[in-house]
Order: sequence, then structure tokens, then C-alpha cells
Amino acid sequence: MLDTNGPFWNWRTFFALFVLIVFATSVVEVFNEFRAGETLGSMGDDLARLVISALVLGAFLYDRNIQQKTLRELSGQLEKARGQLARLDSRSVELAGQYRAVMQKQFDAWNLTASEQDVVIGMLKGLSFREIAGLRETREKTVRQQASTVYRKAGVSSRNELTAWFFEDMLDPLPARVE
Repeated sequence: MLDTNGPFWNWRTFFALFVLIVFATSVVEVFNEFRAGETLGSMGDDLARLVISALVLGAFLYDRNIQQKTLRELSGQLEKARGQLARLDSRSVELAGQYRAVMQKQFDAWNLTASEQDVVIGMLKGLSFREIAGLRETREKTVRQQASTVYRKAGVSSRNELTAWFFEDMLDPLPARVE
């Protein structure tokens, strides 16, 4: 019942402790008055406080039970999702390797040098010519010249056409618009 998650206990915990104290004092008071020989009629306010605090505590326990059950279910779902993600991650590595092999076949068909292949991969990743040059430790002008050579060898006229060449077949066609 005590929620000690987080840096401070929340208001529900304090309220539950308050109700627990009220319940305990009511039990002690009713017991002492009963032992002293008082009638149930004269203990009405103490009995009412005892019943109400018992009901509130019962509601807290019921709510906690529901929360714990929900937490267990969510934990199970999280573990299941983690397992699925792990399978997807391993599958995506496999697919990336297969796609890289397809790309390499195309690079070979175009007779691209290793440097030209690096430039293509950089462009496909969305890097600017300056960024590619920085990664390859060469001049931007060199990267631009290699890109022009790649365009010529691939039979395309721009970075967009080159990118489309590699991704076009992987994308579903756009659905026809109904107007």
C-alpha cells in the first residue's frame, strides 16, 4: 500500500497512512469502550469512524490490487514487445546486409571505385558534399567530381535520381486518388 516510488511519497500514500491511523485508533477506542461496558448505541460515532475507515482502507487495498495486476500485465506485454523488437533488430541487420549486397552488385555493374561508392553511400544517407568530404578527409571539390562521375556511370542526372534509383523498388506505388 505504501508507494515509495519516486523521490517523494504521493498524496495517496499520506492519505492511506492517515486512514490507517484513524482505523487503528478507532479499533482501540471501540475495544476500550466495549471493555469498559459501554453500549453499542453510545459508541455510534466511534463505530461509524471504524466502518468508514475500514471501507476506505478496503478501497485502497482493492485499488492497489488492481494496479499490481495491471502492472504485471504491462510488464508481461513489455517483455513480449522487447522479444519482438530483438527479433526485428536481428532481422533488420540481416535485411540491411542483403540490401548492402544488392547495392554492391549495382556498384560493381556501374564499375564504381571504392571512393565513388563511399560518396554514393554518403549521399544516400543525406550527407552534404562538405560532410562527405570531411568524413573522407578530402576536398569538397573532389567529392563533387566523384558525384558527377557516379551520375554519369549510373545514367542519372542528380542526387535525387540516384537516391530514387536505390529506393524506388522498395516503396509501394502511391494509391490512386479518388476524387
